[in-house]
Amino acid sequence: MSSAEKKRLRDRRAQQTLRNKRLQRTIKLEEQVAHCEQHHDDQGTQRLLQTIESLRKQNAVLIRRQQRLRSLILSWDDDYPVNLPSIGQISQDEAIQESLGCPENNTLRPLVSDDTNTCSMGSISVNDSSGLLYSTPASTSTAPPIPQPSLSSPSNVPLSLNKDQFLPWKLLPLNDDDFSSPQGISLPWLAYPERIASSPDTPLSPLDFLYGTRENFLSDTIHMVTRRRPLRDPERLAVGWLGYHLTKWLFSPSPTTYARLPEFLRPTLGQTQIPHPIVLDFLPWPKLRLNLIQRWHVYRELRDELFGMLAICIKIRWPWGENILERDERNELCIRRSFYDTFMSESGWGLTSEFINKYPDLVAGTDIASIIYEVI
Repeated sequence: MSSAEKKRLRDRRAQQTLRNKRLQRTIKLEEQVAHCEQHHDDQGTQRLLQTIESLRKQNAVLIRRQQRLRSLILSWDDDYPVNLPSIGQISQDEAIQESLGCPENNTLRPLVSDDTNTCSMGSISVNDSSGLLYSTPASTSTAPPIPQPSLSSPSNVPLSLNKDQFLPWKLLPLNDDDFSSPQGISLPWLAYPERIASSPDTPLSPLDFLYGTRENFLSDTIHMVTRRRPLRDPERLAVGWLGYHLTKWLFSPSPTTYARLPEFLRPTLGQTQIPHPIVLDFLPWPKLRLNLIQRWHVYRELRDELFGMLAICIKIRWPWGENILERDERNELCIRRSFYDTFMSESGWGLTSEFINKYPDLVAGTDIASIIYEVI
């Protein structure tokens, strides 16, 4: 071939290569346009704008609620000249009971009768006809009633209380999360109040916290958050189950949602007086919660290290390798009865010595022997 023919051949190859590149670029741009038309339409934009507006309204409501709570706390000394114990010595329910002048044997905590399965909170009457929370609601299966306060699942709550009377389920923790930005919220799922409200009152299945689900937003989001921490399945299920019900009470306070919380997870007096991130309300030990709230200015910048260590060291007092699920009468998986009783009790939770030795100030004032737990 002559040099001219070789040059024409090179030119044709170069032009063909250029055409191929232009064609591939065109195809890629068409795919991007199709993706934008599918996922970034006007309806999607409107949904985002509605979400932003909803968050703004939620922020305004929380600010008003915080102001009312602060004014309520400041008025306690004038309305109730009673010498209350120091923060952390008694529970919130006991402090309210003392300020109202109730006798010692007339507690405000929910009580469950063995044969009627009826809760009573002061003069609140709660009839329970839906069974225990540890069964799987998706299958509508129920388990026999157990005479423990936190195991009832009230469905019909007639109220006969004076509107001016203090009720434990109305006294929410004094949180300082900034709901105007996702970075200011201490737990990711709290940024979606509408999705939380639309989630079922109780989890659909314990498997949702272990493997995720597409049917329950709150369970699935808690699952995704806990998967980022080195938790075993028993701790992941227990943390998820308690966190689910605590979240439902925080966003929808009522005797029903409050009764589903175990006593040790209910806010103490200190939690209603000292502003703190919401995530601290999810710790299972009241005294540890109070210590961390009081010293949050020390640990605020060390939160990642602190919660990472806590995830490693927190344990359920459950035999290694023992099953945490069992089959119900419908052959569907539900939480094992004995495991449910364990994590619904404060004595069922423990901390390894590594956490206690590294953060002795956070366990100060607690019975170390009752908290420490070594995995064998």
